[in-house]
Amino acid sequence: MKKLLTIALLVFGFSSINAQGYMSFYQLRDIVPQTQGLQPAFIPDNSLTISMPALNAGVLIQGDVKLQELFSRPNGQAGLTVDFDLLNSVAQAQNFLNLDITSNIFHLGLRTKYGAFSLFANARATVDFSYGKGLMEFLANGNGNSIGSTIDFAGTQMRMEAYQEVGIGYANTFLDERLTVGARAKLVTGIFHGSFADGATASLTTASDDFAWQIAVQNGTANTAGLDLLFNSDDYADDALTTYMMGNENQTLAFDLGAKFKPLKWLEIEASVNDIGSINWKEQVRNYNTADTVATFSGLNLDGLQEAGDAFQDSLGGKFNSNETREAFTTNLPTRVYLTASAYLTERDRFSLTYFQSSALDNLPANYALAFNHRFDKFVIGVLGTFRRSNNETNIGANLGTNIGPVQLYMALDNVLVLNKPEQYSKADFRFGLNLMFGYKKWSKKPKVADLDAL
Repeated sequence: MKKLLTIALLVFGFSSINAQGYMSFYQLRDIVPQTQGLQPAFIPDNSLTISMPALNAGVLIQGDVKLQELFSRPNGQAGLTVDFDLLNSVAQAQNFLNLDITSNIFHLGLRTKYGAFSLFANARATVDFSYGKGLMEFLANGNGNSIGSTIDFAGTQMRMEAYQEVGIGYANTFLDERLTVGARAKLVTGIFHGSFADGATASLTTASDDFAWQIAVQNGTANTAGLDLLFNSDDYADDALTTYMMGNENQTLAFDLGAKFKPLKWLEIEASVNDIGSINWKEQVRNYNTADTVATFSGLNLDGLQEAGDAFQDSLGGKFNSNETREAFTTNLPTRVYLTASAYLTERDRFSLTYFQSSALDNLPANYALAFNHRFDKFVIGVLGTFRRSNNETNIGANLGTNIGPVQLYMALDNVLVLNKPEQYSKADFRFGLNLMFGYKKWSKKPKVADLDAL
């Protein structure tokens, strides 16, 4: 478990270029077609859109630990090391880490007088990790500070997965363009997955008289898919991994739904629910199970033993009944919800308040953003402030979307300050891309011509 946590923290430390809300990217709205992945009701202001493969992507990381709280340089050492003592000192009752990497492989959009149609393909990888104060205390100090008490590891959750999606979308306007409704249907193919079973708990109680350990485990199952093929590829045919990633039986049909409505000329409200569905993992499945157990460990006589570590591990492991199975399991997709209210000072100036929530794990903290965007003839720019409930961290973000001829460039960051001093922040988010867009003037609003006779 300590090795697994170290890997997760290193991923956080060396990948701090992205995070799980894409709040700044969301504010580009109808300017950028890829925002339909967050709100299906967005309709680009052009007739034809073609994305450039491998040039549209995003990376997102957010957590409750800053880089400067993750690493330290011990006296006499040149390199950095993960500092569990420092992590323990800043740990909250519940801590979160989220990583999201999204690549838009292909997007084709067509806007007609009958509505907007889209065809798309994406690849996504996510890691969501939640841990309590008890786990960090154990990693930092072992059970030395818990003699006569219990260290509770409840609240430790982990979910990691990678999947690809191919789908179609449709959106149209109603009520004299005051209401826009959109939906996307997509075939999702799961590639890799790893998670603890629901309700998995463990605790360690150390007796004050003889220092014996009492270890309790419940629902101790880790479900995986594709990981054995990934990490033990030598046991399979040379093309097994490629064949598996191109298509397998871990498939489902999922949906994105969205709507936006203008009750007043200056007010617009939006709502979207993305990734509605579940994956039934059937291929390349491995379940690692530990039976519900309350075991007591009173120590081991290590005199004369040359392999003391192995003897300790065998003695402790022998008290648990563990096995590996290959039973299919089902997981819900990590549903993402966006709610937004926007006030238009003019047709080109917009203030927005956005709420984002993911269901990847229980009680994941929500993100909030207050944004302002101004639209010029050839581009749109914006700034925003984001707030995350878990650690009360506030960040400043910015976005830019262009419409220079048929080529569109866009980029968005949730935290621009991370570019200066990344060690002082626990969140970063970056989206960028390049599209070919045609027929923009056909759908752009014409400036109103004054009626001179009415003056």
